[in-house]
Amino acid sequence: MAFWTDDFLDKRRTEWLKSIAKIQYYAGGTWYDAQITSKTIDDDTLKILSQTTDSKALTITSVRLIDTGGDVAGQITESITKLATQGVITLWEFPLYEITS
Repeated sequence: MAFWTDDFLDKRRTEWLKSIAKIQYYAGGTWYDAQITSKTIDDDTLKILSQTTDSKALTITSVRLIDTGGDVAGQITESITKLATQGVITLWEFPLYEITS
Protein backbone atom coordinates (compact mmCIF):
# COMPACT_ATOMS: atom_id res chain seq x y z
CA MET A 1 0.00 0.00 0.00
CA ALA A 2 1.30 3.44 -0.93
CA PHE A 3 1.80 6.14 1.70
CA TRP A 4 1.16 9.18 -0.54
CA THR A 5 -2.25 9.73 -2.10
CA ASP A 6 -2.58 10.06 -5.87
CA ASP A 7 -3.97 13.60 -5.46
CA PHE A 8 -0.96 14.67 -3.42
CA LEU A 9 1.51 13.19 -5.93
CA ASP A 10 -0.35 14.80 -8.84
CA LYS A 11 -0.03 18.19 -7.13
CA ARG A 12 3.71 17.67 -6.56
CA ARG A 13 4.25 16.70 -10.22
CA THR A 14 2.42 19.85 -11.31
CA GLU A 15 4.58 21.97 -8.99
CA TRP A 16 7.77 20.37 -10.34
CA LEU A 17 6.69 20.97 -13.92
CA LYS A 18 5.78 24.60 -13.24
CA SER A 19 9.14 25.16 -11.50
CA ILE A 20 11.18 24.40 -14.65
CA ALA A 21 11.61 27.75 -16.38
CA LYS A 22 14.41 27.16 -18.87
CA ILE A 23 16.51 24.55 -20.63
CA GLN A 24 20.04 25.47 -21.65
CA TYR A 25 22.62 23.62 -23.73
CA TYR A 26 26.40 24.10 -23.57
CA ALA A 27 28.67 24.13 -26.61
CA GLY A 28 32.05 25.70 -27.30
CA GLY A 29 32.23 27.50 -23.96
CA THR A 30 28.76 29.11 -24.22
CA TRP A 31 25.38 28.33 -22.65
CA TYR A 32 22.49 28.74 -25.10
CA ASP A 33 18.80 28.91 -24.20
CA ALA A 34 16.69 26.22 -25.79
CA GLN A 35 13.07 26.91 -26.64
CA ILE A 36 10.64 24.89 -24.50
CA THR A 37 7.84 23.90 -26.87
CA SER A 38 5.74 21.88 -24.41
CA LYS A 39 5.62 20.78 -20.78
CA THR A 40 3.18 18.01 -19.87
CA ILE A 41 2.45 15.35 -17.29
CA ASP A 42 1.73 11.86 -18.63
CA ASP A 43 0.71 9.51 -15.79
CA ASP A 44 3.65 9.79 -13.37
CA THR A 45 6.10 11.32 -15.85
CA LEU A 46 7.03 14.96 -16.45
CA LYS A 47 7.75 15.53 -20.16
CA ILE A 48 9.50 18.59 -21.55
CA LEU A 49 10.00 19.05 -25.27
CA SER A 50 12.61 21.57 -26.41
CA GLN A 51 14.58 22.64 -29.45
CA THR A 52 17.82 24.48 -30.10
CA THR A 53 17.62 28.12 -31.14
CA ASP A 54 20.99 28.81 -32.80
CA SER A 55 22.19 28.62 -36.41
CA LYS A 56 25.68 27.33 -35.69
CA ALA A 57 27.60 24.11 -36.18
CA LEU A 58 28.04 22.88 -32.60
CA THR A 59 28.78 19.91 -30.44
CA ILE A 60 26.49 20.12 -27.43
CA THR A 61 28.33 18.74 -24.42
CA SER A 62 25.91 19.46 -21.57
CA VAL A 63 22.26 20.27 -20.94
CA ARG A 64 20.78 21.78 -17.80
CA LEU A 65 17.37 22.70 -16.42
CA ILE A 66 16.92 26.07 -14.72
CA ASP A 67 14.16 26.60 -12.17
CA THR A 68 11.98 29.69 -11.72
CA GLY A 69 14.44 31.05 -9.14
CA GLY A 70 17.31 30.93 -11.65
CA ASP A 71 19.05 27.96 -10.01
CA VAL A 72 20.30 24.86 -11.83
CA ALA A 73 17.75 22.12 -11.08
CA GLY A 74 19.66 19.39 -12.89
CA GLN A 75 22.41 18.89 -15.43
CA ILE A 76 23.63 16.07 -17.66
CA THR A 77 26.63 15.50 -19.92
CA GLU A 78 25.77 14.94 -23.58
CA SER A 79 27.52 14.62 -26.93
CA ILE A 80 25.25 15.88 -29.70
CA THR A 81 26.80 17.20 -32.93
CA LYS A 82 24.75 19.41 -35.23
CA LEU A 83 25.34 21.37 -38.42
CA ALA A 84 24.54 25.06 -38.77
CA THR A 85 21.50 24.11 -40.88
CA GLN A 86 20.22 21.63 -38.29
CA GLY A 87 18.28 22.00 -35.10
CA VAL A 88 18.05 19.54 -32.24
CA ILE A 89 14.72 18.57 -30.73
CA THR A 90 14.86 16.82 -27.37
CA LEU A 91 12.23 15.14 -25.22
CA TRP A 92 13.13 14.99 -21.53
CA GLU A 93 11.16 12.52 -19.40
CA PHE A 94 11.30 12.50 -15.60
CA PRO A 95 9.20 9.84 -13.86
CA LEU A 96 8.13 10.87 -10.34
CA TYR A 97 6.45 8.13 -8.36
CA GLU A 98 6.48 6.43 -4.99
CA ILE A 99 8.27 3.11 -4.68
CA THR A 100 6.33 0.77 -2.42
CA SER A 101 7.49 -2.48 -0.91
